[in-house]
Amino acid sequence: EEMYKKYRKVSKVELRPLLDKNVTRNRSNPTINNYAKIKMNDKGNCPFLDNEKLCMIQKSIGAGYLSKVCMTYPRVTNIVNGVCEKSATMSCPEAARIALLNDKPMEFDETEEPGEVQNIVNGDIDTESIKYSNKVKKYFWPLRIFSISILQNRNYELGERLIILGSFVGKVQQYVENEEVHNIPKLINEYNSMIEDRFFKKYIDGIPANLAIQMQLMKEFNDQRFAIAITPNTKAYLQCVIEFLQGINYDDKSTVEEITARYEEAYTNYYNPFMKEHEYILENFLVNHIFKDFFPISSDEGVFDDYMKLVIHYSLIKMLLIGMSAHYKQLNEDIIIKLIYSFSRAIDHNKVFLNNTYKLFRENGYNTMAYMVILIKN
Repeated sequence: EEMYKKYRKVSKVELRPLLDKNVTRNRSNPTINNYAKIKMNDKGNCPFLDNEKLCMIQKSIGAGYLSKVCMTYPRVTNIVNGVCEKSATMSCPEAARIALLNDKPMEFDETEEPGEVQNIVNGDIDTESIKYSNKVKKYFWPLRIFSISILQNRNYELGERLIILGSFVGKVQQYVENEEVHNIPKLINEYNSMIEDRFFKKYIDGIPANLAIQMQLMKEFNDQRFAIAITPNTKAYLQCVIEFLQGINYDDKSTVEEITARYEEAYTNYYNPFMKEHEYILENFLVNHIFKDFFPISSDEGVFDDYMKLVIHYSLIKMLLIGMSAHYKQLNEDIIIKLIYSFSRAIDHNKVFLNNTYKLFRENGYNTMAYMVILIKN
């Protein structure tokens, strides 16, 4: 409401007609924070972008006239135990490049910021509240730290790290169901010892890959995705899906065995040679997801659902990159960033679709460790 009133007082000749036309009141249940909106143009873009795609409002009258969304995007703010935590959504290509292409393990810095800095708070939790004294949320910090430490342990391949994390989260889920969450610190110590002794290596190596089922599960996921209308936010992602399908010649005339063989060939010839040296890109993506999304306590259905969501994100991106690498006859950083930021725009910003997808997995019985391993392992 405050920004709307500021816009009404703007006298800049080049902005006044645009503001009158494109900034409209929210007539349905308006609130102080949801008082008005900017109408997108026919192409789905902001009407205040100039020919160079720069913001005319900021250029003409300064950042102090940016709405909260424009001021804060792509930053994501959560509050944990009274402290603001800031991360970034990967739907911004530049944020994705900065966050994902750094080959050093992702780190977390603590600093102070002026009180007048604008934030849109995505989530707020107090793990020290007495109501969580016998709940898994009490152990949010050790669970989060341990989860990130697994994903950043480069003594294991990234897929192996995800399988270890799944084994751990499955045990935590059992503790939750049996009201034994007080055993979580002991479980973390046990897993740290087993990871250090490379206990899991032989176990993981003995699990066979099942690419045919992997393709089937991901096809169900994508079939649901195509049911959503093509918009400016989904167009780039759908183009990536088309390139994936073209890369492995995915058509109705081919058998599952033929498609799977071409998929495996793309993995061997293009995806794996590049990703073996650049696994840190997807590692950073997963760590950012964990930090940004309150992993593993954000799901009402339980901690294993949080793990399932993490694996679905990872495995869909991996699968699409394999097909896209065959389409381009190579894999590089630009292709990966193109997919991840468009994936985030189309999927992470669509909560209805995500909830329907997780429901699909649960109803079909895919929310088990056995199916998660199928999605992870190539």
